[in-house]
Amino acid sequence: MEQDKREFIIHTLMRPDFIVDAERKLLLKEEEESGKSELHVHLLSDANLVIANVDQKHTELFFFQNEKAKSMYKRVDHMIFERQKDGRWKLHLIEMKGSVGEPKWVEIKGKFRASYLLAQALAGMLELMISETVMYTTFERVEFAYSDTMPSARRSRLGETPVCMREEWNGRRFGLNFGMRIPFRHIPVPMKRNRDGILVGNLEEREAYE
Repeated sequence: MEQDKREFIIHTLMRPDFIVDAERKLLLKEEEESGKSELHVHLLSDANLVIANVDQKHTELFFFQNEKAKSMYKRVDHMIFERQKDGRWKLHLIEMKGSVGEPKWVEIKGKFRASYLLAQALAGMLELMISETVMYTTFERVEFAYSDTMPSARRSRLGETPVCMREEWNGRRFGLNFGMRIPFRHIPVPMKRNRDGILVGNLEEREAYE
C-alpha cells in the first residue's frame, strides 16, 4: 500500500519527470555555460529516486523567510533518495561547482540546509524513512585563503559558531545550523576538465567509508 501511494503521488499528482526512478548507474549534469559538469554516479542500490536539477524545478516553499542571508530559497543541483536493504532511504545532496572559496562555501552550506528541509518534506509526503544524509560538492579548484586565526574571515552569515572551513570541507567538522549545530557527512568530489572544457568526475557509493 505504501508503494502504491508513493507511485500514485509521483506519477499522478506531481509534475512529469519531477522525480524519476533510477538504477545503480546514472549521469548527472550541470549545463550552465559558466561551468558545465558531468558526474558519473555509481550507487549500491538498483531502486532509487532522483530529482535532477532541483534548483530549476520551482520547489519554493513560500512560508519560509526570504532573507538572502538565510538562503531558504536556494537549492542544490541534484537530490537522490537511495533505497537501502532494510527499506529505509539514504539521502544524497549534490552541489556542482567549478571553484570553491570562503564566500562560495558559505553559499553552498545555505543550499544544503534549505535542500535538506525540502528533502525532509518530500520524504514525508512519499513516506520515505531517511536513514542517513550525505552531502557532496564537486569541484575543480578549492582555496580557503584566509588564516584560521582571523575571526572575520570565518564569520558565517548562517549564524553558526565559527569553525575552520578547511575542516568542514574535508568532512571532519561539517555541520549545519538548525538552532543547534547538527553534524552531517560532507564529501568533496574532485573533477577534471576534458578536452571539450566540461568538468567530469565520479561518485562511487561504497559499503563502508574509511
